[in-house]
Amino acid sequence: MRRILVALSMLSLSALPAAAAPADCSKGAIPPGPLKGSVNGAAFVLGSVTRDPNTSRDQGGVKFDEYHIYLNGKDGTVFDVTAITPKGKLPDGKTFVSDINGNGPEAGPGSHEIQGWSINNKGRNLEINFFEVNDASLQIAFGKRAGNALPTQIHFCVPSKKTELGGSFTLPLK
Repeated sequence: MRRILVALSMLSLSALPAAAAPADCSKGAIPPGPLKGSVNGAAFVLGSVTRDPNTSRDQGGVKFDEYHIYLNGKDGTVFDVTAITPKGKLPDGKTFVSDINGNGPEAGPGSHEIQGWSINNKGRNLEINFFEVNDASLQIAFGKRAGNALPTQIHFCVPSKKTELGGSFTLPLK
């Protein structure tokens, strides 16, 4: 009888669907084509790309070059993300990641390459920050610069906020 009960309990557990792993946009291929996606369930259409004019910082006694990128949607949504490199080291040809645990390679002692991100749209009363969610992940792949332009690809997702962006854009460097 005991064997039958054990066998039945194993059968019923094996019949349950496996829990789906959370989406991790820090891995795998970046979607091809121009940047597009959704933010908080609404379509995101890229309007412009800008970079913060402050391009360096000191952090923990180490100097870094900063790539603070603003992806400005046509509806007023702004996705901003910051990546850093050691002073004088270009990001060209490199992919930076932040996994669903907020982990990624360090640019220097105690300083991750991805420093953070946020999404804002004042008109829609929308604000999502990296420290408020536990299922966000991203990867940013920088191409080779040509003059003052750096081709860039990104894949970013926050499933709990119905948000996923993926594709390419050109980052102005001046």
